[in-house]
Amino acid sequence: MSNFDKISLLTALKEKVFHNDSSCNKELEELSSRFIKREYPRKKTLVVAGEKWDKIFFIHQGIIRLFYTDKEGKEFNKGFFHEDRFAWPVAPSARKNDSLFSIAALEDVKISVCPFESFFSWLSDHGYWEKFALPYAELFAEEKFFREYEFLTTSATERFQKFCIDNPTLSERIPDYHLASYLGITNVSLSRIKKRINLNLG
Repeated sequence: MSNFDKISLLTALKEKVFHNDSSCNKELEELSSRFIKREYPRKKTLVVAGEKWDKIFFIHQGIIRLFYTDKEGKEFNKGFFHEDRFAWPVAPSARKNDSLFSIAALEDVKISVCPFESFFSWLSDHGYWEKFALPYAELFAEEKFFREYEFLTTSATERFQKFCIDNPTLSERIPDYHLASYLGITNVSLSRIKKRINLNLG
């Protein structure tokens, strides 16, 4: 792991696990040593639906996507994770059961990986699990609530505009057909929405 990547992992763990407590440097080094660096090319599958998602990822570079696949092989994007984010099975059912969705690299990615059981056991043994997990559980519930609200009450144009506002850099990096899938529309519909918005801005 490069010095830059180690620093970014340490910074994230210090903030998310230890809440910037400077007295926890020994624990910080111990926890970070459980992660190993991995690189995956674009389109590489990290987790296959039907298998256990049994790792926690920290993303140094690139984007990963979570997606469902129907019986005909059509994919439906569930979410995206990018630089300086942890991705892990937040819901208890996701840790107990086989994954309902797959995870793949949307770009070439560099990530640090730790077996989830190792990560969970260390945090639990040292009294940090609730402090780490609760904010993610609350965010997970809130995101599900607002995503459901948006799909039921807002137009595709409004969903697209909000995504761009909330994720200005990400919206430029995600290919249109992947973004359209996440928004619940076709690629053609997204193209029309973008043209209409550009005409109005012009």
